[in-house]
Amino acid sequence: MSNASDEARTSFMFGEDGFFLDPFGQPCVLMGVVEFSKFCLHLDALFESPLGRKLIYAATDAEERIISAHPSVQFGRWFGKSKAKNRLQQRAMEMGWGEFGEVSVSGPAHDALTVGFSLAHHEHISQQRANVEWHQVNADMIRLQFATKNENITPVPSPLHLPWFGSETQGLSSSLFEIELDRRASSFFYGDERSFFLSSHVFWNLFGSLLGRPLSEDFSAQFNLEMDESIEHASTFSAVIIAASQAFEANERPVYVLSAGDWEGHFAERLTKRGFGRVRVEQSILDEETSLFSVHSPVAPVAIGLLIGMWQRAHGMVGEVKVELVSDALLVRISPRRVDYT
Repeated sequence: MSNASDEARTSFMFGEDGFFLDPFGQPCVLMGVVEFSKFCLHLDALFESPLGRKLIYAATDAEERIISAHPSVQFGRWFGKSKAKNRLQQRAMEMGWGEFGEVSVSGPAHDALTVGFSLAHHEHISQQRANVEWHQVNADMIRLQFATKNENITPVPSPLHLPWFGSETQGLSSSLFEIELDRRASSFFYGDERSFFLSSHVFWNLFGSLLGRPLSEDFSAQFNLEMDESIEHASTFSAVIIAASQAFEANERPVYVLSAGDWEGHFAERLTKRGFGRVRVEQSILDEETSLFSVHSPVAPVAIGLLIGMWQRAHGMVGEVKVELVSDALLVRISPRRVDYT
């Protein structure tokens, strides 16, 4: 990280296999602020009822499980609370979420996420459950109001984790690399895009909260998407993939592919170097009738959605996609859409 503290530079671990760990030792990915907002907007539109506070609670529960177990933010009855509070504020800054005050967030990376993280931090420090209400003063300031609930703090259970959510166990490769981030006050930029680190647990919580929810009657995708019969809750999986591909379409980055080997650089820049794991090209339509990719990612549906968006931009055509679950990865087959002239 350029222009960041030595501690921040050394406490993150960026594996060359595309698996990242944050300073608390938890898996994370690097998201663009606009990209994530677009993803949430499209995902919300794909379901019959709005996401509402599901994203806030996904962030709160994920962050609570992380901080409840990390020694740097534990404290006793009489000592250590101030140190723990300062460490949580530092965590928000190093993750790129914004500047967390006791009842405000300055420069939030995403409104709902930062409200959720703030609630988890407030409950951890106060050791009491609370409700949160928030007011968007302007684009750079959120005011928070916490109301104590008469509930004891009990551990948040781990959510259901389906195989297509992404890998929980794949660790970092032995080789690490450095990410160049332009640090600016309480935020940072990756290239020309404001970005932030987001725990994979937030995605997993969100995916779990969407299982079984009815899709919108207007549910549709630009491309045909087929799921293997063995995949559980395929409709939710499909919705997340579609939302991620639509979020990719919001940018104008070119994707030039003249040979199968050209994919390596694109995947490194947009996936591996942002913590979305690795994608291997098994075959390409430049040589075969169908492209075949294997995806190994901590947040598989988002990685697959980005992959589809990149493929369609590279080849200038709409795809027909099939996703299969194998033992250690997901296989993604993409073919040019067949046109029926009859």
